[in-house]
Amino acid sequence: MSETEVVLDLFLHWLTHAHERRFVVAERSETGAVAVDGETRLAVEVRPLLPLEDERWTRRRVQLEAALSEGLPGRYALWVPSGADPPRDEPSLSEFIDLVRKSAVRLGPRERSHVPVPVKLYLRKVSDEGGVVTASGGLSFYWARFTEHVKGTYDLDSRLLHRLPESEEHLQELLDFIIGRSKEMAPGDVFEIETIDAWTVQRLEGDDGVSVIGSPPGNPEEQGLPVRRNFRRLLGEVAPKLREAEANLRALVVVGYYGRMEQEGASTAMRGYDPGMYAGIDFVCLAADGLVKPLIQPRRPQRP
Repeated sequence: MSETEVVLDLFLHWLTHAHERRFVVAERSETGAVAVDGETRLAVEVRPLLPLEDERWTRRRVQLEAALSEGLPGRYALWVPSGADPPRDEPSLSEFIDLVRKSAVRLGPRERSHVPVPVKLYLRKVSDEGGVVTASGGLSFYWARFTEHVKGTYDLDSRLLHRLPESEEHLQELLDFIIGRSKEMAPGDVFEIETIDAWTVQRLEGDDGVSVIGSPPGNPEEQGLPVRRNFRRLLGEVAPKLREAEANLRALVVVGYYGRMEQEGASTAMRGYDPGMYAGIDFVCLAADGLVKPLIQPRRPQRP
């Protein structure tokens, strides 16, 4: 199952619950499909939010999918956080494969969880003055939660952390642990913190196999100007094709590789666009981290 097929599956499943429409794929293409619900036809196009042009990453992904699929019953999707890179060398690669399999087999149909990939963070105390932690990497989104809870100035290197588990308790425990350790440090000290990077895995319907969904490390950040420009280009390319489709409903689903859905930049990118750019498209949705988020949707999809 390709990335397009995984995203299409998630979108149609979302439609079932959000709009009580049970569409079944009738025709497939490389970039989308036509699905039917009774006499209603839905044309769907799927595109990455940012272009992926890395042949080496594509080859590695195919090899990893084959290795993960071997002997694993069920159909799964593994969502690699933006900026993360699956292990390349042994024994790390074999350990990672074993970890993914153990997490996957615990899932029931349509369940979604995470693979706890071990990572290390590094906290360095700069001085006794101030009360601030400057964070790089995955914890940079939460720097304000350190404010006034530490004494001194610190640098926190969390670049190996790309996606936190969704539990607020996990985040708070990690922050409390870092704050507690900071009290034991002197200027110049570096403290190593062991935690996990949560790589989302979900079970899908269908035959055996694993689809790895992600972008090459070093791909442009999916925020700001690159997203606005490319999203605009996608709408310009896809909208005419969808309008010409023989269908009652039309949808564009863009794929993002964000650490968490709440960190997505697609909603912001669409603000300020001329509505004429997506006129005639009933749904514009974002698929990321195994979830679907509607950016544009009708209140009630009309039946013919």
